[in-house]
Amino acid sequence: MRAPFDAVRSRLRELYAQALDETNRNHYDQELWRYYGHLKTQKGSATRTRFVYDLCALAAFDPTDKVVLDAGCGFGALAFILRFMGAREVQGVDIIESRLTTFQKMIQDFRVDGVHAHLLPVDATPFPDRYFDMVLSNEAVSHYIDLDGFLREAARVLKPGGVLLIADGNNGANPKVVQLNYRLWDRFENGPPGNIDGHHVNRPYVETRAEIIRQACPELSPEEVRDLARRTSYFLKDQIIQAVERYRAAREMPNSFFQPNKCPIEPTTGETMENHYHPIELARHIESFGFRARAYAYFGGAGGNPLVRLVNWFGQRLTPLTVRWARAYRIVAWRQDESSG
Repeated sequence: MRAPFDAVRSRLRELYAQALDETNRNHYDQELWRYYGHLKTQKGSATRTRFVYDLCALAAFDPTDKVVLDAGCGFGALAFILRFMGAREVQGVDIIESRLTTFQKMIQDFRVDGVHAHLLPVDATPFPDRYFDMVLSNEAVSHYIDLDGFLREAARVLKPGGVLLIADGNNGANPKVVQLNYRLWDRFENGPPGNIDGHHVNRPYVETRAEIIRQACPELSPEEVRDLARRTSYFLKDQIIQAVERYRAAREMPNSFFQPNKCPIEPTTGETMENHYHPIELARHIESFGFRARAYAYFGGAGGNPLVRLVNWFGQRLTPLTVRWARAYRIVAWRQDESSG
Protein backbone atom coordinates (compact mmCIF):
# COMPACT_ATOMS: atom_id res chain seq x y z
CA MET A 1 0.00 0.00 0.00
CA ARG A 2 1.37 3.42 -0.96
CA ALA A 3 2.80 5.72 1.72
CA PRO A 4 0.50 8.22 3.47
CA PHE A 5 0.17 11.59 1.75
CA ASP A 6 1.52 13.67 4.64
CA ALA A 7 4.60 11.48 4.98
CA VAL A 8 5.42 11.86 1.28
CA ARG A 9 4.78 15.60 1.33
CA SER A 10 7.04 16.04 4.37
CA ARG A 11 9.89 14.10 2.79
CA LEU A 12 9.60 16.13 -0.41
CA ARG A 13 9.60 19.42 1.47
CA GLU A 14 12.57 18.38 3.61
CA LEU A 15 14.59 17.36 0.57
CA TYR A 16 13.95 20.58 -1.35
CA ALA A 17 14.37 22.81 1.68
CA GLN A 18 17.92 21.50 1.91
CA ALA A 19 18.56 21.54 -1.84
CA LEU A 20 17.29 25.10 -2.28
CA ASP A 21 19.46 26.53 0.48
CA GLU A 22 21.32 29.60 -0.80
CA THR A 23 24.65 27.88 -0.18
CA ASN A 24 23.83 25.54 -3.08
CA ARG A 25 23.48 28.31 -5.69
CA ASN A 26 26.79 27.33 -7.29
CA HIS A 27 26.18 23.61 -6.89
CA TYR A 28 22.86 23.16 -8.71
CA ASP A 29 21.48 24.68 -11.89
CA GLN A 30 19.85 28.08 -11.27
CA GLU A 31 16.63 26.93 -12.92
CA LEU A 32 16.00 24.70 -9.89
CA TRP A 33 15.11 27.82 -7.87
CA ARG A 34 12.87 29.18 -10.64
CA TYR A 35 10.92 25.98 -11.27
CA TYR A 36 10.90 24.33 -7.85
CA GLY A 37 11.39 27.08 -5.29
CA HIS A 38 7.83 26.45 -4.07
CA LEU A 39 8.65 22.89 -3.03
CA LYS A 40 10.41 24.05 0.13
CA THR A 41 7.08 25.43 1.38
CA GLN A 42 4.31 23.38 2.95
CA LYS A 43 1.76 24.53 0.37
CA GLY A 44 4.05 23.95 -2.61
CA SER A 45 5.16 20.50 -1.53
CA ALA A 46 1.54 19.53 -0.81
CA THR A 47 0.38 20.72 -4.23
CA ARG A 48 3.08 18.83 -6.10
CA THR A 49 2.54 15.68 -4.04
CA ARG A 50 -1.23 15.84 -4.56
CA PHE A 51 -0.59 16.30 -8.28
CA VAL A 52 1.18 12.92 -8.42
CA TYR A 53 -1.38 11.20 -6.19
CA ASP A 54 -4.13 12.44 -8.50
CA LEU A 55 -2.31 11.14 -11.58
CA CYS A 56 -1.92 7.71 -10.01
CA ALA A 57 -5.57 7.70 -8.91
CA LEU A 58 -6.74 8.54 -12.43
CA ALA A 59 -4.74 5.62 -13.79
CA ALA A 60 -5.76 3.34 -10.89
CA PHE A 61 -2.04 2.80 -10.38
CA ASP A 62 -0.52 2.04 -6.99
CA PRO A 63 3.26 2.63 -7.26
CA THR A 64 4.06 0.43 -4.28
CA ASP A 65 6.89 -1.95 -5.22
CA LYS A 66 6.53 -0.95 -8.90
CA VAL A 67 9.17 0.06 -11.46
CA VAL A 68 8.59 3.42 -13.14
CA LEU A 69 10.18 5.29 -16.05
CA ASP A 70 9.95 9.10 -15.87
CA ALA A 71 10.36 10.11 -19.53
CA GLY A 72 11.54 13.72 -19.56
CA CYS A 73 12.26 13.81 -15.83
CA GLY A 74 13.84 17.27 -15.67
CA PHE A 75 14.97 18.00 -12.12
CA GLY A 76 13.31 14.83 -10.85
CA ALA A 77 10.61 16.06 -8.45
CA LEU A 78 8.01 13.53 -9.64
CA ALA A 79 10.56 10.72 -9.55
CA PHE A 80 11.33 11.51 -5.91
CA ILE A 81 7.62 11.61 -5.05
CA LEU A 82 6.95 8.23 -6.69
CA ARG A 83 9.87 6.72 -4.81
CA PHE A 84 8.61 8.20 -1.52
CA MET A 85 5.16 6.79 -2.36
CA GLY A 86 6.69 3.32 -2.39
CA ALA A 87 7.93 2.64 -5.92
CA ARG A 88 10.72 0.09 -5.82
CA GLU A 89 12.68 1.74 -8.64
CA VAL A 90 12.32 4.96 -10.60
CA GLN A 91 14.43 5.59 -13.70
CA GLY A 92 14.50 9.11 -15.13
CA VAL A 93 15.71 10.10 -18.60
CA ASP A 94 16.12 13.56 -20.11
CA ILE A 95 18.20 15.31 -22.79
CA ILE A 96 18.61 18.64 -20.97
CA GLU A 97 22.03 18.13 -19.43
CA SER A 98 21.89 21.00 -16.91
CA ARG A 99 18.67 19.72 -15.34
CA LEU A 100 19.68 16.08 -15.51
CA THR A 101 23.04 16.78 -13.85
CA THR A 102 21.32 18.62 -10.99
CA PHE A 103 18.93 15.68 -10.56
CA GLN A 104 21.89 13.28 -10.39
CA LYS A 105 23.62 15.46 -7.80
CA MET A 106 20.50 15.58 -5.65
CA ILE A 107 20.17 11.79 -5.75
CA GLN A 108 23.77 11.51 -4.52
CA ASP A 109 23.69 14.42 -2.06
CA PHE A 110 20.54 13.20 -0.30
CA ARG A 111 21.25 9.48 -0.72
CA VAL A 112 17.91 8.66 -2.32
CA ASP A 113 18.23 5.01 -3.18
CA GLY A 114 16.08 3.46 -5.90
CA VAL A 115 16.09 6.62 -8.04
CA HIS A 116 18.36 6.90 -11.08
CA ALA A 117 18.86 9.60 -13.72
CA HIS A 118 20.26 9.20 -17.23
CA LEU A 119 21.16 11.63 -19.99
CA LEU A 120 19.18 9.81 -22.67
CA PRO A 121 16.47 10.53 -25.25
CA VAL A 122 13.04 9.11 -24.47
CA ASP A 123 12.93 7.19 -27.75
CA ALA A 124 16.14 5.17 -27.27
CA THR A 125 16.77 3.73 -23.81
CA PRO A 126 18.90 0.75 -22.72
CA PHE A 127 16.21 -0.81 -20.54
CA PRO A 128 15.04 -4.39 -21.17
CA ASP A 129 11.77 -5.25 -22.87
CA ARG A 130 8.74 -5.37 -20.56
CA TYR A 131 10.69 -3.89 -17.66
CA PHE A 132 8.42 -1.12 -16.36
CA ASP A 133 5.03 -1.07 -14.69
CA MET A 134 4.47 2.56 -15.66
CA VAL A 135 5.93 5.08 -18.09
CA LEU A 136 5.20 8.66 -17.02
CA SER A 137 5.41 11.71 -19.28
CA ASN A 138 4.62 14.87 -17.34
CA GLU A 139 4.75 18.22 -19.18
CA ALA A 140 7.19 16.57 -21.55
CA VAL A 141 5.35 15.07 -24.53
CA SER A 142 5.08 18.52 -26.13
CA HIS A 143 8.88 18.72 -26.18
CA TYR A 144 9.71 15.30 -27.64
CA ILE A 145 11.74 15.29 -30.85
CA ASP A 146 10.15 12.05 -32.07
CA LEU A 147 6.71 11.34 -30.60
CA ASP A 148 6.27 8.06 -32.49
CA GLY A 149 9.73 6.96 -31.41
CA PHE A 150 8.73 7.56 -27.79
CA LEU A 151 5.48 5.62 -28.21
CA ARG A 152 7.34 2.67 -29.76
CA GLU A 153 9.82 2.73 -26.89
CA ALA A 154 7.06 2.95 -24.28
CA ALA A 155 5.34 -0.04 -25.87
CA ARG A 156 8.62 -1.96 -25.81
CA VAL A 157 9.62 -1.34 -22.19
CA LEU A 158 6.17 -1.64 -20.59
CA LYS A 159 4.90 -4.91 -19.22
CA PRO A 160 1.58 -6.14 -20.62
CA GLY A 161 -1.06 -4.28 -18.66
CA GLY A 162 1.46 -1.59 -17.76
CA VAL A 163 0.39 2.06 -17.82
CA LEU A 164 1.52 4.89 -20.05
CA LEU A 165 0.46 8.09 -18.28
CA ILE A 166 0.70 11.42 -20.11
CA ALA A 167 -0.03 14.78 -18.48
CA ASP A 168 0.38 18.01 -20.41
CA GLY A 169 -0.88 21.57 -20.49
CA ASN A 170 -0.67 22.11 -24.22
CA ASN A 171 -4.20 21.11 -25.11
CA GLY A 172 -4.55 21.36 -28.86
CA ALA A 173 -8.35 21.15 -28.53
CA ASN A 174 -8.52 24.48 -26.70
CA PRO A 175 -8.38 27.47 -29.14
CA LYS A 176 -6.94 29.79 -26.47
CA VAL A 177 -4.10 27.39 -25.71
CA VAL A 178 -3.39 27.01 -29.43
CA GLN A 179 -3.20 30.78 -29.92
CA LEU A 180 -0.96 31.12 -26.87
CA ASN A 181 1.37 28.52 -28.30
CA TYR A 182 1.52 30.36 -31.60
CA ARG A 183 2.77 33.43 -29.71
CA LEU A 184 5.29 31.32 -27.80
CA TRP A 185 6.54 29.71 -30.98
CA ASP A 186 7.15 33.09 -32.62
CA ARG A 187 8.92 34.42 -29.53
CA PHE A 188 11.19 31.39 -29.12
CA GLU A 189 12.03 31.45 -32.83
CA ASN A 190 12.44 35.18 -33.41
CA GLY A 191 12.81 36.79 -29.98
CA PRO A 192 13.27 39.08 -28.25
CA PRO A 193 14.72 37.38 -25.15
CA GLY A 194 12.76 37.66 -21.93
CA ASN A 195 9.70 36.33 -20.16
CA ILE A 196 6.43 35.44 -21.87
CA ASP A 197 3.46 33.69 -20.26
CA GLY A 198 5.51 31.84 -17.66
CA HIS A 199 8.31 30.93 -20.06
CA HIS A 200 11.74 32.47 -20.47
CA VAL A 201 13.46 32.98 -23.80
CA ASN A 202 17.21 32.97 -23.22
CA ARG A 203 18.27 33.13 -26.84
CA PRO A 204 15.96 33.01 -29.89
CA TYR A 205 16.49 29.99 -32.10
CA VAL A 206 17.29 32.16 -35.13
CA GLU A 207 20.21 33.68 -33.20
CA THR A 208 21.45 30.23 -32.17
CA ARG A 209 21.42 29.18 -35.82
CA ALA A 210 23.27 32.36 -36.78
CA GLU A 211 26.01 31.56 -34.28
CA ILE A 212 26.33 28.02 -35.67
CA ILE A 213 26.64 29.50 -39.17
CA ARG A 214 29.27 32.04 -38.13
CA GLN A 215 31.37 29.33 -36.51
CA ALA A 216 31.05 27.02 -39.52
CA CYS A 217 31.87 29.74 -42.06
CA PRO A 218 33.38 32.87 -40.47
CA GLU A 219 34.05 34.53 -43.82
CA LEU A 220 30.35 35.04 -44.54
CA SER A 221 29.01 38.56 -44.33
CA PRO A 222 26.51 39.52 -41.58
CA GLU A 223 23.78 39.75 -44.24
CA GLU A 224 24.54 36.23 -45.51
CA VAL A 225 24.54 34.87 -41.96
CA ARG A 226 21.16 36.47 -41.20
CA ASP A 227 19.66 35.18 -44.44
CA LEU A 228 20.92 31.64 -43.89
CA ALA A 229 19.71 31.70 -40.28
CA ARG A 230 16.19 32.66 -41.41
CA ARG A 231 16.21 29.99 -44.12
CA THR A 232 17.29 27.10 -41.85
CA SER A 233 14.37 27.10 -39.42
CA TYR A 234 13.57 23.53 -38.25
CA PHE A 235 17.16 22.44 -39.05
CA LEU A 236 19.38 20.80 -36.45
CA LYS A 237 23.04 21.75 -36.10
CA ASP A 238 24.42 19.17 -38.56
CA GLN A 239 21.77 20.09 -41.12
CA ILE A 240 22.62 23.78 -40.73
CA ILE A 241 26.31 23.13 -41.31
CA GLN A 242 25.50 21.04 -44.41
CA ALA A 243 23.33 23.88 -45.73
CA VAL A 244 26.17 26.35 -45.18
CA GLU A 245 28.58 24.08 -47.04
CA ARG A 246 26.18 23.83 -49.98
CA TYR A 247 25.84 27.60 -50.04
CA ARG A 248 29.58 28.06 -49.92
CA ALA A 249 30.15 25.54 -52.72
CA ALA A 250 27.26 26.35 -55.07
CA ARG A 251 25.58 29.50 -53.64
CA GLU A 252 22.50 27.33 -53.07
CA MET A 253 20.23 28.82 -50.44
CA PRO A 254 17.98 26.62 -48.23
CA ASN A 255 14.28 27.50 -48.05
CA SER A 256 13.13 26.26 -44.66
CA PHE A 257 11.43 29.36 -43.26
CA PHE A 258 9.66 29.61 -39.92
CA GLN A 259 5.92 28.98 -40.17
CA PRO A 260 3.66 30.62 -37.55
CA ASN A 261 1.51 27.48 -37.18
CA LYS A 262 4.39 25.00 -36.97
CA CYS A 263 6.28 24.38 -33.74
CA PRO A 264 9.93 25.52 -33.95
CA ILE A 265 12.91 23.36 -33.01
CA GLU A 266 15.85 24.21 -30.77
CA PRO A 267 18.75 23.67 -33.19
CA THR A 268 21.29 22.19 -30.77
CA THR A 269 19.07 19.73 -28.84
CA GLY A 270 16.15 19.21 -31.22
CA GLU A 271 13.69 19.95 -28.43
CA THR A 272 10.32 21.27 -29.58
CA MET A 273 8.87 24.21 -27.69
CA GLU A 274 5.35 23.60 -26.39
CA ASN A 275 4.00 21.53 -29.25
CA HIS A 276 0.30 20.90 -28.83
CA TYR A 277 -1.77 17.81 -29.47
CA HIS A 278 -5.52 17.28 -29.54
CA PRO A 279 -5.98 14.84 -26.62
CA ILE A 280 -8.65 12.70 -28.28
CA GLU A 281 -6.64 12.39 -31.47
CA LEU A 282 -3.46 11.68 -29.53
CA ALA A 283 -5.16 8.91 -27.54
CA ARG A 284 -6.37 7.36 -30.78
CA HIS A 285 -2.86 7.57 -32.21
CA ILE A 286 -1.38 5.94 -29.11
CA GLU A 287 -3.69 2.96 -29.57
CA SER A 288 -2.01 2.18 -32.89
CA PHE A 289 1.14 1.30 -30.91
CA GLY A 290 -0.51 -1.51 -28.97
CA PHE A 291 -2.35 0.39 -26.24
CA ARG A 292 -5.88 0.87 -25.04
CA ALA A 293 -6.04 4.60 -24.35
CA ARG A 294 -8.41 7.18 -22.92
CA ALA A 295 -8.08 10.99 -22.82
CA TYR A 296 -9.37 13.21 -20.02
CA ALA A 297 -9.87 16.95 -19.78
CA TYR A 298 -8.05 18.47 -16.82
CA PHE A 299 -9.25 21.59 -14.98
CA GLY A 300 -6.92 21.59 -11.98
CA GLY A 301 -7.33 20.67 -8.34
CA ALA A 302 -3.81 19.80 -7.18
CA GLY A 303 -3.89 22.87 -4.95
CA GLY A 304 -6.60 21.19 -2.89
CA ASN A 305 -9.49 23.62 -3.47
CA PRO A 306 -12.64 21.48 -3.05
CA LEU A 307 -14.66 23.41 -5.64
CA VAL A 308 -11.93 23.15 -8.28
CA ARG A 309 -11.55 19.46 -7.56
CA LEU A 310 -15.29 18.97 -7.96
CA VAL A 311 -15.29 20.84 -11.29
CA ASN A 312 -12.37 18.72 -12.43
CA TRP A 313 -14.15 15.51 -11.35
CA PHE A 314 -17.16 16.34 -13.50
CA GLY A 315 -15.02 17.73 -16.33
CA GLN A 316 -12.98 14.55 -16.59
CA ARG A 317 -16.05 12.34 -16.66
CA LEU A 318 -17.67 14.45 -19.36
CA THR A 319 -14.69 14.16 -21.69
CA PRO A 320 -14.69 14.55 -24.70
CA LEU A 321 -17.48 17.16 -24.36
CA THR A 322 -15.39 19.28 -22.00
CA VAL A 323 -11.94 18.98 -23.54
CA ARG A 324 -12.32 22.14 -25.64
CA TRP A 325 -12.44 24.29 -22.49
CA ALA A 326 -9.69 22.58 -20.51
CA ARG A 327 -6.23 24.14 -20.31
CA ALA A 328 -4.64 20.72 -19.83
CA TYR A 329 -5.27 17.03 -20.41
CA ARG A 330 -4.37 13.56 -19.23
CA ILE A 331 -4.08 10.35 -21.23
CA VAL A 332 -4.09 6.94 -19.57
CA ALA A 333 -3.04 4.09 -21.84
CA TRP A 334 -2.70 0.42 -20.96
CA ARG A 335 -0.22 -1.79 -22.79
CA GLN A 336 -2.02 -4.64 -24.50
CA ASP A 337 -0.64 -8.17 -24.48
CA GLU A 338 0.33 -8.99 -28.07
CA SER A 339 -0.53 -12.65 -27.53
CA SER A 340 -4.15 -11.75 -26.79
CA GLY A 341 -4.56 -9.93 -30.10
